[in-house]
Amino acid sequence: MILALSTWPEIEAWLSRCKTVLIPIGSNEQHGPTGLLGTDWLCPEIIAHEAHRLGGDILVAPTFNIGMAQHHLGFPGTISLRPSTFRRPSATGWRP
Repeated sequence: MILALSTWPEIEAWLSRCKTVLIPIGSNEQHGPTGLLGTDWLCPEIIAHEAHRLGGDILVAPTFNIGMAQHHLGFPGTISLRPSTFRRPSATGWRP
């Protein structure tokens, strides 16, 4: 099941029988002058959607395509968060 293409009742029904959620993750950064900036998140996204297509009983969440690529910030198009942002607990009280 693809989360972004589903309604909340469909998700609720799916979660009542299965708890496997796949979240593709990868950064958006340079890969040389001819490499795609999305390489690091496109690959996991494609793999997740292919696993679903092949019948995997998984819920594919939207791709989280922002990483910690501060060393690539000198290249246009890089999207990066500070490591402290990834480690910071949320306002809901969740702790890593």
